[in-house]
Amino acid sequence: MKRPRLALALSLCLALGASPLLSAQTAPPLPASASSAPLLEAITVSGVQPGPGLWTVTRGDHTLLILGTLSPIPRDVTWKTDQIDDALAHAGELILPPKVEIKPNVGFFGRLALLPSLIGVRNAPDDATLQQTLPPDVYQRWLAVKARYIGDNRKVERYRPIFAAVELYKEAVKKAGLRKSGDITRTVVDLATKHNVRQVPVPYTLLVDDPRAVVKAFKRSTLDDVSCFTQSVDNIDAQLADMTRRANAWATGDMTNLRDDRRAKQLQTCLDAITEGGVAQRAGIADVPREVRTLWLATVDDAMAHNAQTVAIVPIDDLLGDDGYLAALKAKGYTVQSPDDE
Repeated sequence: MKRPRLALALSLCLALGASPLLSAQTAPPLPASASSAPLLEAITVSGVQPGPGLWTVTRGDHTLLILGTLSPIPRDVTWKTDQIDDALAHAGELILPPKVEIKPNVGFFGRLALLPSLIGVRNAPDDATLQQTLPPDVYQRWLAVKARYIGDNRKVERYRPIFAAVELYKEAVKKAGLRKSGDITRTVVDLATKHNVRQVPVPYTLLVDDPRAVVKAFKRSTLDDVSCFTQSVDNIDAQLADMTRRANAWATGDMTNLRDDRRAKQLQTCLDAITEGGVAQRAGIADVPREVRTLWLATVDDAMAHNAQTVAIVPIDDLLGDDGYLAALKAKGYTVQSPDDE
């Protein structure tokens, strides 16, 4: 069974590579100038729009309505909340998005002692540079997108490829005028508060025993992350355009155009690079996506057992696909109806 993709690809990557081990909350062209970065058309969905559709999950007389959240989205995108507002007005509980934390299984002073060993943890073993690590053609393509989105950052040249890819993604999203989907979740939480709906968190915490040994082993280890890096470099411009298209689709309830097989493939490649290494498996990090999905499904089972109606918020990337949460619900015997079927 494949692991759920989620933004776990980024959170687990950061958990392996920085202080989030304490707490983890993605002919060679010549380098282009930063001014050549693609400009995305600003999106403001106006007028009477249906807003994002809700998946309907049923078993007997019990109903679960799921809002899939999209990230990132344009800063000025708006969406109509009538449907989710009405759903919450008749709901017994709101299941919040899963939250993952990866922490050292030590006390306060143990965490302080761990901090020095975290210095340089993003860097490649033996101080190798990206130019030394990557195939020449991939490195030339990297220089082009780095010039557009990151600029003259020499430190990133000593990062492992997967951490350089994370830095590229973060800076490209920022330059494109996009933002995280936190406002969507906050809006839903505010609506739930207005209707006095009980909010149910889905927290998963992995306690890492002997974290200093894990950090040392990770610094010495290699990751099979060149494929993840290559896809990130080659897809970044198209991804920014796709983000605009998907944001429009999300705000207007167009489920067909929310699907993005290229993004799903890239996320899975990067997640595999993180979780299939020996260090990740010994620390238990490889099991996190499966454990999070199991915890979420158990939370749904409990809510469906005692509520006539429940609402849940889940990232779109976790919902869709053969290994997504919707497929898992069907496998458990629930009836799942897409917004397209309404």
